[in-house]
Amino acid sequence: METCKTNLKLCLFEQLAQIGKSLGHANRLLILDVLAQGSCQVDLLSHKLGLSIANVSKHLQTLKQSGLVKSDIQGSQRIYKLSDKAIVPLIQTLRHIAENQMAEVAQLLNENLNPRAPLMPFNPKELKQALKQDQVILLDVRPEDEFQAGHIEGAISLPMNALAQLNSTEALRQLACGKPIVVYCRGPYCLWSYEAVEKLQASGIVASRMAEGYPEWALHQA
Repeated sequence: METCKTNLKLCLFEQLAQIGKSLGHANRLLILDVLAQGSCQVDLLSHKLGLSIANVSKHLQTLKQSGLVKSDIQGSQRIYKLSDKAIVPLIQTLRHIAENQMAEVAQLLNENLNPRAPLMPFNPKELKQALKQDQVILLDVRPEDEFQAGHIEGAISLPMNALAQLNSTEALRQLACGKPIVVYCRGPYCLWSYEAVEKLQASGIVASRMAEGYPEWALHQA
C-alpha cells in the first residue's frame, strides 16, 4: 500500500495485469466462451469442455479472483456466470488482435476455417427483416440449455448432435422447407456452424453461417 501512495498508476496497472494473467490460459478462455452463452454449474462446464471437474474448478477460482466471473448458490449447486457483459467485447478484441497480428492465427484460419461454410448474405438488420418476413430459417446449433439461456429471436433450436442424427436428405429438406438456412452457434471459432452448413449443403440445401455467435449478436442489440 505504501507503493500506491507514491505510484498510484503503477498500482492500478498491477491490478489490470491480474486480469491479463487470468486470461493467459486457453482453458480459461474456453470457460469464458461457454459462460458467455449463459450461467453454468461446474459439472456441466466440465462435460461441455471435456475437462475434469477439479481442473475446471481451479480455473474458475482464478477467474473469480480476478473479477471475471462470479457465482451464486442455487440449491446444492454453485452456478457460475460472467461478472460483466464487457467481457464479451474484451475477448473479441483479443481475437481481432491475434488474427491481425499473429501469423500463426491467420494461417490456422486460412487453412482450416476460411475455405469452409460461406457467410450469410445478410447484414444483421437484413437478417432480422428476412426472419420477420419468413424468408429464411435461422438455426441455433448450440446445446439446448444455452438456447434456453438466450437466443436470437426467431431462431429454431437444433443442437448439433440432433442435426447430425438427421441422416436422410429428405428429413433435411423438410427442415429447410425450400428456404435458405442460416446457422449460428457460440461464436466465430465454434466449429458446429461450419459442420452444420457443410451437412446441409451436402444435401443440396442453400445454407450459410453467421460470422459471429449469439453473445456478439446480443451485445449489438443491447
